[in-house]
Amino acid sequence: MTQQSGEASEPVLVALNADVVNYSRLVADDAERTAIALSVARSISETEIELAGGTLVNFVGDNFMAVFDRPEQAVRTAIAVTNAIATVNADAPEFRRLRFRMGIDMGPVRIGSDGVYVGDAMNIAARIQSIALPGGLSISGEIYRALDEPKLRFRSTGKQRLKNIPEQIDVYDFADLPAEGDTSPNPPRPLELDSPRVAVLPMHIKGATEDVTLAADFLLGGVVSGLMGLHNLDITDVTHTEGRPEDDHPAPPNVRYVLSSGIIQVGPRLRLWAQAREMRTHSVLWAGKWDCDADEILDIADEFAADIVRAFEIELIIGEPARVYHELGDPAAIAKVYEGWYQLTSATRNGWNRARRLFSELRDDAPDSAIGPALFAFTEWMGAAEGLVADRAGALEEARTNAARAFELGDDTGLSLMILAAVKLEGGDADGALVSISEAEILRPTCDLTWAMQASIRRYLGQWEQAVTLIDQAMGLSPVNKPWYPTVLASSYYVGRKYEQASAIAEEVLDHQPRNIEALLVLAASQSHLGLARRAHATAATIEERFPDADTAQWLASNPYQDDQFVSRWHDDLVSAGIITD
Repeated sequence: MTQQSGEASEPVLVALNADVVNYSRLVADDAERTAIALSVARSISETEIELAGGTLVNFVGDNFMAVFDRPEQAVRTAIAVTNAIATVNADAPEFRRLRFRMGIDMGPVRIGSDGVYVGDAMNIAARIQSIALPGGLSISGEIYRALDEPKLRFRSTGKQRLKNIPEQIDVYDFADLPAEGDTSPNPPRPLELDSPRVAVLPMHIKGATEDVTLAADFLLGGVVSGLMGLHNLDITDVTHTEGRPEDDHPAPPNVRYVLSSGIIQVGPRLRLWAQAREMRTHSVLWAGKWDCDADEILDIADEFAADIVRAFEIELIIGEPARVYHELGDPAAIAKVYEGWYQLTSATRNGWNRARRLFSELRDDAPDSAIGPALFAFTEWMGAAEGLVADRAGALEEARTNAARAFELGDDTGLSLMILAAVKLEGGDADGALVSISEAEILRPTCDLTWAMQASIRRYLGQWEQAVTLIDQAMGLSPVNKPWYPTVLASSYYVGRKYEQASAIAEEVLDHQPRNIEALLVLAASQSHLGLARRAHATAATIEERFPDADTAQWLASNPYQDDQFVSRWHDDLVSAGIITD
């Protein structure tokens, strides 16, 4: 073995531990088939370990341990074994498929005269394996930092407490294996960048006449049509599932929210109800009810559908400020708010231009309303912050002017105060920015934007721990996160020198938003600081390909960091990555 620790007798080795998922159940179901499957898995594992230049330490029962000289050998072996077994499993029913959990660590290992391998790396690899996802691979921070392979992607699960291991261990999940579920003891808050999948279930009907039952289908059809017209939601219509309407219908897989509804008839009177639930926690997101006579059920169809659609717009798309926007009372104006918001959160230049036009029209059409200038101010600030405008100073002045106007008109969304805070920070008035954002927090404490803006300000002040806490609060209040939230989280970790977390979050953001230039820059700078030169230069090449005209030095100079040390660190890491040329 080539690498040596402080003691020459203890080489630094990479330990791979693997264990079969649900082995006892597989044996209980069919011991003979399980024995055959395990024999095949063992043969695959032995072959792949030998091809990679590793050593199979033992294969006892449903568990094996192997050691390697280099991290990439162990990781590629784990991937090869998993993919080969997946091919064997392809024709087997799901409940009969054999799959491993795998864990990898590295460190000094003592090899006894009896050939027994002993060392912390062996123990930690086994403990990491125990919290890996079924069918997945998890690695320690030691392995993550030692790897410099641009094509291998990992996601941080944070520091984990492992059984009989005194210190907490950084753990990363390999992103490109078909692992199932999340079994880590302290999973991080999901970034929630996917459009949430909502299942509309069949209506529960009790005591209703045939006419009311027929009308119920019409009502639910209107709800499905309305929800399908919303941006940023993935609607699954299971309203015609086989079975009696009063049966409980399970939600389809991978659904995050379900909409249940029903009708109860007592004599001539009807009670209609609807409820949206979050499937992970089984918490009620929203609930509503409507009463009418049986012969009036069709008269409330539009109200029933509109109330449910509006609830999803408020709870899942825009958030707390949407409650205020509905006070406009003008359907055309409300439509502009939602369309503009959708375009703004698309994170594209065309979307930003469309949002700017819609919010400008809204401001001009309702000069006495605070909503138009508040949204227009937010759009101008976003354009400046995301580099979407040619005249950055002009956009910031437009943001300031319109935010001040919205505040004068009584804006109670907190948006105008947040924009004023951001503009003050741009001008170097950090204390004034914090005063404005604190006022917004008091005005609208349940608004995710309030916490997110304060997090952004704290990041620029170098108060990264507060920034992480605040952006986590914002993400907890927002079922569908605004595109910039996890980017603020990643850059806050970078400011706090938590480069592994910063790069992992940036990579996850880029899975959903490949043209998020700030996430790319966070990723490149973090990789550079971790010494992952190949990865950093691969990220730099991606930036050059996607943004050939980007002026990264100007982007860095425009960020209102209040301490030059942060700018210097950004600069040095981006120079090392080959993005900025001195």
